[in-house]
Amino acid sequence: MRFDPSGLTQAFDRMQKAAKDKGKNLATEQGNFFLRTTRKLGYIVAPTKDDLFAVFRKLGGKIRRKKGVSPMKELMRRIRARGTFARGWKIDKVESSGTRIRIYIGNAIKYAGIVESKDRVASRSADIVGAGYKTKLQKLAKQVTSIF
Repeated sequence: MRFDPSGLTQAFDRMQKAAKDKGKNLATEQGNFFLRTTRKLGYIVAPTKDDLFAVFRKLGGKIRRKKGVSPMKELMRRIRARGTFARGWKIDKVESSGTRIRIYIGNAIKYAGIVESKDRVASRSADIVGAGYKTKLQKLAKQVTSIF
């Protein structure tokens, strides 16, 4: 009796293709979940209208503004712009090479670094997303190896 390795090779090829396809889907799904979570947390840390009005009253209307802009107009502008940090999160680029998939997510808002260092929105979002990622990866491994 002779051993024919072609069936084994075909099974490994099918497993490799399934792992590549389903792994890419899992990575994009997790990237989008991270993006949604980061935006949600960004909205949570944004000041409310009441917070802005309270600071305005406390300062007696003396807030920084452009020349020629009234304090009330500046306050209204700040109320309109309060969700800008949360809306600024975008997927910059996706790199896929071999078995590695990298998804770059960033915030193009000018003051994003200041808010991020203070409130750690992306770090908290990474903790939330990372908690469920390992279980999803194990589930993916079971799906891929069930082909064999």
